Amino acid sequence: MICRAAIVCFALWFFSASAQLPAQDERGQPIRTLHTPRTFGTYTNANQWWRQQSEIRPQILVSCGLWPLPTKTPLGARVTDRIDRGDYSVEKVYFESFPGLYVTGNLYRPVGRKGPFPAVLNPHGHSELGRLTDSTNVSTVARCIQFARLGMVAFTWDMVGYQDASQFSAREPDGALRAASFYDQHVAPFREPSHQLWNLNLMGVQLWNAIRAVDFVAALPDVNPQAIGCTGESGGATQTILLTAVDDRIKVTAPVVMVSHTMQGGCWCENSPGLRVQHFNVDFAAAAAPRPQLLVAATGDWTKATLEVEAPAIAQIYQLLGKADRFAAIRLDAGHNYNQASREAVYAWFARWFQGQPADFKVREQTYKKESDSSLRVFPDGQGLPGALTEEAFSHAWIRARQATLEKLRPTDAPTFTNWANVQRMTLRRTLQLDGSELEVVSLGAFGRLGKGDRIEKTLLMPAAEGWLDAVVVLAHPDGRAALAPGGKWNLVAAKLLNANYAVLAFDAYQTGPTARPIGNGFTNFSTTYNRTLLQERVQDTLTACRYARKFLQARRLILVGEGEAGAWAMLGGQWADAVIADANKFDPKTPNGWLDPARFSPGSHLLGGLDGGASLLAPRPLLVHNTAAKFSTDYLKAAYQALGTPERFTEEPNGLTAENVELWVKRFVKPAK
Repeated sequence: MICRAAIVCFALWFFSASAQLPAQDERGQPIRTLHTPRTFGTYTNANQWWRQQSEIRPQILVSCGLWPLPTKTPLGARVTDRIDRGDYSVEKVYFESFPGLYVTGNLYRPVGRKGPFPAVLNPHGHSELGRLTDSTNVSTVARCIQFARLGMVAFTWDMVGYQDASQFSAREPDGALRAASFYDQHVAPFREPSHQLWNLNLMGVQLWNAIRAVDFVAALPDVNPQAIGCTGESGGATQTILLTAVDDRIKVTAPVVMVSHTMQGGCWCENSPGLRVQHFNVDFAAAAAPRPQLLVAATGDWTKATLEVEAPAIAQIYQLLGKADRFAAIRLDAGHNYNQASREAVYAWFARWFQGQPADFKVREQTYKKESDSSLRVFPDGQGLPGALTEEAFSHAWIRARQATLEKLRPTDAPTFTNWANVQRMTLRRTLQLDGSELEVVSLGAFGRLGKGDRIEKTLLMPAAEGWLDAVVVLAHPDGRAALAPGGKWNLVAAKLLNANYAVLAFDAYQTGPTARPIGNGFTNFSTTYNRTLLQERVQDTLTACRYARKFLQARRLILVGEGEAGAWAMLGGQWADAVIADANKFDPKTPNGWLDPARFSPGSHLLGGLDGGASLLAPRPLLVHNTAAKFSTDYLKAAYQALGTPERFTEEPNGLTAENVELWVKRFVKPAK
């Protein structure tokens, strides 16, 4: 006869001896910001890095509202008003990255040479004039001209709100732009909190524009689509590292004065929800490996430690992949810049990898003359294109397109369910910021994940009989452990479950129980870019509780029960359970503000299809959702179970169940009728 108590005690002793939980839960103390120092991971072999890299791309795309990638519609590109300067030409460009969303810029091409040519994308930073900036410190114009003179096609385009990209900018009644700086116009759109439910944000719109810019240059007849690179400074470098991380068509890259472990970018266009909860800019830059990459840093900004910190971290990845020569870093004695010295280093880097020049090849930037602003502006009168969408119209159109994508994914049979699940499991993991670590740390009275700062207090009730447990019931409850205490809502029911040879585990999820702290505002200071929300943490704790029970309690079945608001935790965190009973808590998903409740808020939740879509990934496990009050949507749930041919395993109950009725369902799920 196996002594169950001995097994549990040994597990507690072993993990207590080998690793300790913190004395109290450390999560959220302090709140992380864009200035919180971050540490690059340790990787000892290439496979470890590939696993990490495989998480980075979907995290960026999900955070930017681009997962799965939107349908690419025709660009309708127009290239006009060519100016020939003998050894290069410059033209005006505009195209639609999404119906009614215009990208505007300039195309610089070699003259007097035979193509096809490499192409270099040139996103600009937050300098005063954007792509038209031409100063000693920064000149987008200079680098595009020099790339063209070197025999490369160069394209530069406006960030939202700059120069010709003014369709979302505030206007007077006569259509004239209101007197505001380009930067003020740039940061104004997509600040509505409800946009976070779809991860519709400025960063995502700009990343989509950059992806479509790759489409544009790749289709040019004088461009070699297998030789496309990207370089930009500051905010343009943020675009560079993100674009390179998600688009393999970028073959050579050079982010300038941005990649840092102490500052991640201070603009709305650099901070999308969830982006840097588990990753940061050094991860994103390393995701370029093994493609050639040059980091350019400066002594006078936040990249001043690049040669000591960021560059060695990224270099180790290139070394693991056997491509050490494809990474380099330089640091100039200058302030925040993309000056001539920085540009000349970048020109040589692209010439080396695109044109076969030697590693010691030098480029001296030739003198140049910038065209007048009016000659470079696509719409010099500031009016733009009729038919360009306003911010409100674009937001509605974008969300409708995302809804249509969900509908196309809706499963109708086993193969389409597999496709749905493959896409949505990644959506679930990345929107909820779930950690997949297999390592749990256990100590007496609590459990948690190794090195994550967790300390989840628990109450574990074990039946007296020895041998294998028939079941363990994991109770996710807003009252936490108190639900099992004398007078608690589950005290009497737990006694009955113990008599049936079931163990009962209750836990204090994040910010519940006696140690709960005041809740901050999740909509300020890019909070959701760097920190998990309450719902995200609580779903993680529910998942961790199930894994703890599965690993140490030796039960034949694991039943997860979510009561009250914890019903949502169970629907989204029940992947390790054999069956789930979840309280819908009369939630009406058609109430937009309901999703913004701090206890329910999770950026990107609508990309998942809400609680309904997230819970559908539990199929074909037995699932009871009660207390729906004919409000809670179960469309995706019904579709999923029907697609797998197991509709009987999903039960919807409009009324709420008492704890005693839940007990009966638990026993039914432990010993289903034959």
